[in-house]
Formats: sequence, C-alpha cells, structure tokens
Amino acid sequence: MKLAVRDSSGAALRRGLLTLCIVVLLGGVAAIYWQYTGYSELQGRVLAAEKQVEEGKTIAQRLEHTQQQYQNVLQKLQHLELSVSERAYIPTLLKQLEASAKARRLRVLSVRPASAQPEPKAQQENDEQKGEEQKKPAEPYEKQVIDVSVRGQFWDVMRFTEDLTRFPKILAVERVQFRPNQRKEPTDPFEVETQFTLSAFIFRTKEGGAPQ
Repeated sequence: MKLAVRDSSGAALRRGLLTLCIVVLLGGVAAIYWQYTGYSELQGRVLAAEKQVEEGKTIAQRLEHTQQQYQNVLQKLQHLELSVSERAYIPTLLKQLEASAKARRLRVLSVRPASAQPEPKAQQENDEQKGEEQKKPAEPYEKQVIDVSVRGQFWDVMRFTEDLTRFPKILAVERVQFRPNQRKEPTDPFEVETQFTLSAFIFRTKEGGAPQ
C-alpha cells in the first residue's frame, strides 16, 4: 500500500511568491499614483506661473502705453504753452476771435478785453486761509478776461462755441449768456445775441526774454 506525500514546501513557496508579486504590484501602483499626483501638482504650478507671466506682460504693456499717452499729452501741453501769447499780443488774439466768429456767419458786436480780472472759483472765507494762500508761490501765468458779443442763428453760435475748444490759444469759457433777438417780420430767421466771457492765459516772461 502506497501513501501520498503532500509537498508542503512547494505550496509554501508558491504562496510566498504570490504574496511577493502582490506586494510588488501594490508598491508599483502606489509609486505610479504618487508620481502622477506629483506631476499633476507640478503641472498646476507651471500653469499658474505661466498665467502670472502673461499677466505681468499685460501690465507692462499697459504701463508702457500709459507712459506713451502721458508723454503725448505733455508734449501737447508744452506746445500749447508756447503758443500762448504775451499781453502785448492780445490784439492779435482779439482779431483771431473776431475772424473765427465771422467764419461761422456771426455778426460780431464787440470783442474787447475786460477791465476786471475773473474772480477765483474758490474764495478763502477767513483770514487764516487767506494767509495760507498768500504763502503759495505765484502762478507762472496771468489771466486776461475778454468779452465777446455776437449775434446770429443759434446753431451757428453753437458751432462757434465748439470752435473755442480748438482755439490755437489757451482759453477758458467762464460764462455764456443768450438773449433772443426780436424779429421784425415773422419770416425773419430766429437769431440770438450771445455774450461770452473768456479767460486768456498769458504766461509771464522774463525781462527781455521769451514766455516761460
């Protein structure tokens, strides 16, 4: 009679190899997952850095554009300041205003400098504030008030008013008053008489020199 002998050592070996394979497989999966997680995090940081770089470029471009606009405005202002006439050239300014009004088919009733200077918009209300104002350095320019009175159709007056915003000298419109003109005949065109109070800015000059 033969007895069957179980090979217990072979079975144990197989179980050990199987366990080892499972451990290795799990370890590999864990390593792959860790690497993928790290890669995703790194990729997210790269994308965030690229976004910051793009935003930085955009801000730099906006800054450059703003600086260019500032330089353009500054050059335009300097050009306008150079075009401001001295008080000796006020007659030329008056002739230019008269010519501009006539170009809009307006009848010029008067163009003359006013004797009074325009009141400042913000008056000091007490002696202390007035004392502080006196301590401030003098402005590099003077103001000359000019009264312009014209008569014509309403829209021609409006066009003349718009022309003042593009005048070759620096002017400020302080006040505008309209008064309808009475028509002699019903068929006569409707006209208005308009009184402009303007301020011309005149830069002070050094003795014997050009405008500052």
